[in-house]
Amino acid sequence: MLEKFRTLCEGKLYLKLITVFLVVLSSLAILIPIVQLALLFGVDLMKEHDVRMKVEFGNVFFFFLFGACSIAIIGLAQKYLHKRTLADLGFRTNGLSTTADFFIGFMVGVFMFGLEYLVLGISAGEVKFVSVIPNKISIPAYIGYYSYFFFGVLIWNSLIEELGCRAYPIEALRKHLNPHIIFILMGVLFTLAHFVVRDFSISYAISLFITSYALSGVYYYSGSIWLAIGVHTGINWFGFSFAGENWKLGALVRIEFYDLPTWIMDVTRPFIGICVFLLVRSASKKGLFKKICK
Repeated sequence: MLEKFRTLCEGKLYLKLITVFLVVLSSLAILIPIVQLALLFGVDLMKEHDVRMKVEFGNVFFFFLFGACSIAIIGLAQKYLHKRTLADLGFRTNGLSTTADFFIGFMVGVFMFGLEYLVLGISAGEVKFVSVIPNKISIPAYIGYYSYFFFGVLIWNSLIEELGCRAYPIEALRKHLNPHIIFILMGVLFTLAHFVVRDFSISYAISLFITSYALSGVYYYSGSIWLAIGVHTGINWFGFSFAGENWKLGALVRIEFYDLPTWIMDVTRPFIGICVFLLVRSASKKGLFKKICK
């Protein structure tokens, strides 16, 4: 039965598109029943997410449950629909090591967000740095919370999103569609998925879409999911570290901008995302990634 379906998918592009779309949508939409399940246990994931998420057992448990379910859906699709494994989704072993891929990507992500804050700081009438780390915190406790933040929140979240919104659909469709069509489709899904637990904002939606497009380019042209995870993690690390309020969730110093033109806030991040995408594409055309992967 599955064999006939696979053969049919390979012969009919529209059926393959629908199948891949449903798999990706399922890997994201699984959050909806998990949000409802969490409410039964008194955990409101709609209220406590991103930089506002409290480091409590309920939040941590349901966040990991969502990730595990999302990855399982992609894994099952790889195994039964495509006869491949999760390892085929950019978890390469040749070329740069996994650590190097991740580190390079992380530095790119930090640079992207850091450049944005530099532009905002220059454009703002006033910039304040607000301390968020309490004075009396034991070093072991701080290390424990920060380790969870970095590995259990940042990397885990980036892995989930890069696997479902970039690696899986790109690998499933790269032989059938122009990559930019894939980038657009996944960018729309990625953007809409973020508004399951937050109010809609046009400026934030545009920012998410451009960021997704850039990350799709990073994966497509490099073939390394760890590079994409690194960029994603670097972006989120900067945001949590300098825009958050919860030291248990990585906040170091909250940077506040005053008298800042709204249009600069709306334009800066998308512009940087487009520039990064163009740089990655240029590097690919010059054979940089092929040299690295030898």
